[in-house]
Amino acid sequence: MNSINTPLLTIAVPTYNRSSFLRRSLQSILGQLDRHRDLVELLVFDNCSSDDTAQVVASLQAAGHPISFTVHPENLGADGNFLSCFRAARGKYFLLFSDDDILLDGALDKLVPALRDGEYGVVYLEPYFFLKDHLAERPRRPQRGLKVYRDRARFVKDVNIWFTFISSNVINKTLVDPAIRQEEFGATNLQQLGWTLPPVFRAEENAYFREYLVAAQNENSGGYRFCEVFGRKLNRVFDLLTSQYGFDPESFKVINRLILKKHLSKYIMSAREDYKSYLKEDFTEILQPIFRSYPSYWFFIYPAINWPIVPARIWCKICRRLAKMTGSL
Repeated sequence: MNSINTPLLTIAVPTYNRSSFLRRSLQSILGQLDRHRDLVELLVFDNCSSDDTAQVVASLQAAGHPISFTVHPENLGADGNFLSCFRAARGKYFLLFSDDDILLDGALDKLVPALRDGEYGVVYLEPYFFLKDHLAERPRRPQRGLKVYRDRARFVKDVNIWFTFISSNVINKTLVDPAIRQEEFGATNLQQLGWTLPPVFRAEENAYFREYLVAAQNENSGGYRFCEVFGRKLNRVFDLLTSQYGFDPESFKVINRLILKKHLSKYIMSAREDYKSYLKEDFTEILQPIFRSYPSYWFFIYPAINWPIVPARIWCKICRRLAKMTGSL
């Protein structure tokens, strides 16, 4: 693909009332786009913002930057805006990129050749999280380049919950079965999984950039119930994919086990002290009906919910350490 009429990659940025973040995010992409204009298209979908989002985009367009800008006449909700981005994307590959995240310098120089030379279902971009200064807060760790997976189970285990993180998942749109009714995922807060997970299972190879290509703004979302989304609603997505579209449920059980051990247990321990921007919820009422058949629920989640905080925290750390030593984490 060497024409912008049939781009190799579409980057689509859904936005709503976050113009200052949006400007920063778009500038991080536009700074790299000139070298790849014939291969990459950039879309912005505004969910009927009331701030100066339109003026921010217009100023960048006036400076000669190639941005296709769409404003919805009414707010479609986050999932509706995500779906609009997906349907408008013309690229073989598609990256839905958050309006408050940063595409690090050089990311496109690495990503575009990988997409051009390979044939992947999903390419995962390693992120790190920052609060104020993405350069000062960048972790120091070895950068190990692109890892290609023919072992789908290993790829699913390595990415696990992060399939939900929009700014890191570049998906092969040609491998998304058009028979999948994307609207069915719209009430889950996880609309993107309707097109992110299917290519993983239809491709012969997937890939993981084991170096930082995305800086993600931390503590800037919230406003929802974490266990509700990553327990009940995530499993609603898994149920749809298995019962209606024939996907193997074992891969989703792998994700669930990792979520229980690593993510939900840590969140519950933190939330018992301070929910921060998340909404309060009944952990047992939400999680036990879904996960009671998982031993990990009883080893990790039950103590995190019911034990006093100090012994629960110590117990969960011991269990996570043992899980890591045995290769199950």
